[in-house]
Amino acid sequence: MQNTKDLCLNNNCYNVIHQLSKTLGFLSRADQYIEDAKKVGDAEAEKVWNIIKTDRKKHAELLRNLVKNEITNNKF
Repeated sequence: MQNTKDLCLNNNCYNVIHQLSKTLGFLSRADQYIEDAKKVGDAEAEKVWNIIKTDRKKHAELLRNLVKNEITNNKF
């Protein structure tokens, strides 16, 4: 039987899932933020939102891979 500390019943697991959820939530809205900046002709805001979107995609992938590895190692 696995030790409880090896199972995903701790703050670390919660943090990973919580942050993945928040990151994916942002990504679901990012295109609207970019479109809103375009509508008002704010090229700087559009650029910033695109940079953040690109970064958050990388973060989501990192977190997704972490979850995948934790599942593979029976920690989730």
